[in-house]
Amino acid sequence: MPPRKLKPVAAESPRERAPDLRDAVRAAVEKMTWLTPADEAMKTLALRQAEEIEKAIDRAEELAELQREFAGDQSMFKRLAKLEAMCEVTKTVGWLGPQLQGVLRDLGGAPGPRAALKLDGKQIGGRLAQLRADAAGEHDS
Repeated sequence: MPPRKLKPVAAESPRERAPDLRDAVRAAVEKMTWLTPADEAMKTLALRQAEEIEKAIDRAEELAELQREFAGDQSMFKRLAKLEAMCEVTKTVGWLGPQLQGVLRDLGGAPGPRAALKLDGKQIGGRLAQLRADAAGEHDS
């Protein structure tokens, strides 16, 4: 079988970077006026996950720059291969993205969970909570 000839892949044209997720998450959490000091750990987790996603993007950009700069240098190629293993943006976003979404949902950062919080001061749970309380023998006197 004759060897295959591979064509070089055209370099991707630089595209505009999306807004910084750290800023977006920080702004969203700051607008969640219903959060209490007990929610501080969840807020911190959301901010940390956004930070990790942005760091993965930054590392991938740095890797691409280094690959261009040191093309052909085998010792640098080995170092770059190690860095490349840490730059899996898709994997990082795929892993942390849903987790971040869950944290923000738990904080009431999505319409459905926010409605369940009953931020207007009404009792959470409504009729179902009342039935459970009645079944448990918890009656308001």
